[in-house]
Amino acid sequence: MKRSNHLVALGLLCASILGATADVAAEEYSPFPPAGVYDASDSAFERLLTIRRNGGFTLEVMQKGKPGNLRSGSGEGVLTDAPGGWRYGEGRCSMTLRRAAGGMQLHVEACASDWGDVPFDGKYALQGAGGAGGVASRAATATASSPALGKQTATPANTGLPSRRQLNDTWSSIDVGSVAGKAVIVMVKPVDSGTTGEILEHFSKAAFVVDTTSDYRTLSPANLARPPIGLVEIPLPPTRGDQGLEFEVECSDGKIEDVVVISIASQENAKPMTRRRASAWRLNDRLQAVEIKPASRVKCPVAQPGY
Repeated sequence: MKRSNHLVALGLLCASILGATADVAAEEYSPFPPAGVYDASDSAFERLLTIRRNGGFTLEVMQKGKPGNLRSGSGEGVLTDAPGGWRYGEGRCSMTLRRAAGGMQLHVEACASDWGDVPFDGKYALQGAGGAGGVASRAATATASSPALGKQTATPANTGLPSRRQLNDTWSSIDVGSVAGKAVIVMVKPVDSGTTGEILEHFSKAAFVVDTTSDYRTLSPANLARPPIGLVEIPLPPTRGDQGLEFEVECSDGKIEDVVVISIASQENAKPMTRRRASAWRLNDRLQAVEIKPASRVKCPVAQPGY
């Protein structure tokens, strides 16, 4: 039987649509769970599961409570596709990750000797997605003004601190000092501008990190899974898309040392870069970030472009 031209055209159109749909599905398919940070913290333990785009994961657990003999553990590896979810295995240690409403259900077996004797199992919810186990803002800070001194103070967030591993991997250390017998690391969190050859530096956060040590490279995996003693965020000045930030450290205001100065850098076309001081901060003995006004009165040893 002879087919009409209309039927032939319709058949070709349907084949084209089905082929395009298959191509899109093939492009969107990934053998790994969605990348991000998943949280399963409860009243006794803080649990964080970080999954990267290539299926690599880092699992960090730390017991909550007063510093002392707190238990902690950490593991890492690469997930493989498995029925209903994903799996990791090395030696006797194995981990399964299955889809669950609002997140992932994680189960670990025989990993205590390698990762630490802590409870890893639980339902892990993707941060920012809401629901049980979700985490509120990790960058919350409280501010107060002191009219008599003309200064602003920023107090540290007491919950939801990143682990030392997260700080070491995603933040940059620009200065190390001490206060009240504790190490103080000035750290900044760079932002990838996505532009090759970009001169201006962009940052999402800056902070005074208070800890027992400043050398995270020498810490064991268990200690890297712990958060620092405290993290006091330094408020960053707002910038436009064509502006960046620069930091100067080891500055002083009279007898006050270890002041951090933040400047806004701008560059238009082929003109020389211009810098304008925006703020200056120090950490006092009560572990509060105090702003020094005006920032222009602070003395720095040398200008340090970039940070």
